[in-house]
Amino acid sequence: MLEIVFLGTGGAFPTKRRSSTALLIEAADFRMLVESGPTIVQQLAHAGLKSADIERLFVSHSHGDHSLGFPMLALNRIKATTRLQIYAAQDTISTLKMLWTLAYADFDSNYLKSDWYRLSDRGVDEVELAPGVTLHTVVVPYPPGVTTLAARWDFDGGPSLAFVTDTIPNTATIQFARGCDLLVHEASYSAVLQPEADPSMHFHSTARQAGEIARQAGCPRLALVHIGLEIGEYPDVLAEEARADTELEVIVPEDGERYRLPT
Repeated sequence: MLEIVFLGTGGAFPTKRRSSTALLIEAADFRMLVESGPTIVQQLAHAGLKSADIERLFVSHSHGDHSLGFPMLALNRIKATTRLQIYAAQDTISTLKMLWTLAYADFDSNYLKSDWYRLSDRGVDEVELAPGVTLHTVVVPYPPGVTTLAARWDFDGGPSLAFVTDTIPNTATIQFARGCDLLVHEASYSAVLQPEADPSMHFHSTARQAGEIARQAGCPRLALVHIGLEIGEYPDVLAEEARADTELEVIVPEDGERYRLPT
């Protein structure tokens, strides 16, 4: 059984309905947090978890809606009996360490109880997270100075899922996500609701583009996250836009929603 908990589904401008994007990936004897935005401790609490319950963290890039909650996550793990395994590109790791230092200058790095795993900022990378669980990453198009990684989790004998956010449609994503059981892809914009918008100027994508990526990659299921401020109240429109009259299964999860992948 593989379950994804959508702790948050919004972007940099949260609303009452949608907080900053964060995921929890759970399987037998495995749990990993994806992103650590400003309200991550509260998001975990809503899912019935404490910061100490988190032992693995992946952060896609250093933008605040993906990283600013890290000092609070780390602080709330001070009494944890295990160390936090953090996976990110080097510039993101530097940002996370700086955030800790700025927030808690009176605490030395030993309080972090963290081990840092630097992922490639030049192409693809691969690391075994646990027996039978492999994390793959790839660099995707990003703003200058903000290395952004897409991530994929493959479970031996089980399903796979990919997570892609804060980037424009690109061939690297298609190749990277090929054959995944679930693609979790950002939809910061809507081609239907915002026909005049150019998301590429901000290194983002529309729901329609996310659907096209999923189909080209051969992914049967798509979950839309990082939903923009102006479109978050229209999940049915976004789902229809991404589906585009095809057989693609599209979900637009709400904060706190759980999704179980068929095995």
